[in-house]
Amino acid sequence: MDKRITLRHLEAFRAVMVRKTVTGAAEMLDVTQPVVTRLVADLEERIAISLFSRDKGRLVPTPEAALLFADVNHSLMGIERIANAASGIKALKLGHLEIAAAPNMSMSFLPHAIASFTLEHPETLVTMHMHSSETVLDMVQSGRCNLGFAMIPMRTTRHGNSEILVSAKMVAVIPVGHRLAARKVLHPEDFEGESFIAMAPLMEVRTKIDSLMLSHGVSRRINVETQISSVVIKLAEAGAGLSIIDPLSASGYSGSLLKFIPFEPEIVVDYSMVISPKHASTLILKPFIDHARREIRKMVPAKRIVRGDGLGSSVKR
Repeated sequence: MDKRITLRHLEAFRAVMVRKTVTGAAEMLDVTQPVVTRLVADLEERIAISLFSRDKGRLVPTPEAALLFADVNHSLMGIERIANAASGIKALKLGHLEIAAAPNMSMSFLPHAIASFTLEHPETLVTMHMHSSETVLDMVQSGRCNLGFAMIPMRTTRHGNSEILVSAKMVAVIPVGHRLAARKVLHPEDFEGESFIAMAPLMEVRTKIDSLMLSHGVSRRINVETQISSVVIKLAEAGAGLSIIDPLSASGYSGSLLKFIPFEPEIVVDYSMVISPKHASTLILKPFIDHARREIRKMVPAKRIVRGDGLGSSVKR
């Protein structure tokens, strides 16, 4: 006869000890009374110790049963702790992912990344917050979200869990009826005297564009400023002026009123990813990061990319 003691034997023994009756033990284990009786009898035979005396159909614990109960209960509690630990790991892996992203990233490749990720990981809840790049970086560093996507050059981050997903060349935004719309390439001097839709002051791309125009002695008429690239596109459609924007925002345009033309000399922007040092586990992050890398590469035209695929990465894996 097989002398091994199984988990079901121990569960049946503990249930009878706790509930005092076979009926109560059966309810506790969600089995029939004969199953409990058989498991207890089988356990007694395997350990060669009488655990219960039978008194008018009732099981009365023996002194040996009382001695054994403490060890059995301790062992089963240990198994439950292991099960709980495993559940915790699964929750970490499949639980909740909080993302903060700059507007042009949250409205372009990230919805596609989230959709493809959740198809593969339907148990995971993904929450996405949309903020300025500076706020995104602050949220990640303070641990208020797991992962951030921002137009932040690598040198501005203050910890090592960061990576440039793609570095790409900005493009000019020109209404189709404008005199410059037929050009193959545009240069700073082409914007002389033109109404120009600018990004907000102190933004990295605004500083780059202004510095370049100043170095070429170009004077533009800046009548409108905004923090959001998609708003630049809407303003250009409405006739508010010309502009220069990041290629990710341009790639999402599906209208027919604007043209996006290469601009030289190149103005390069970084689409960066930053991982919170408080949430650096890759159990949940790495699968999503893989989706994000793939989707941004799909959306930014290859001819605009200067660098991608994690070159210059400092993400800890």
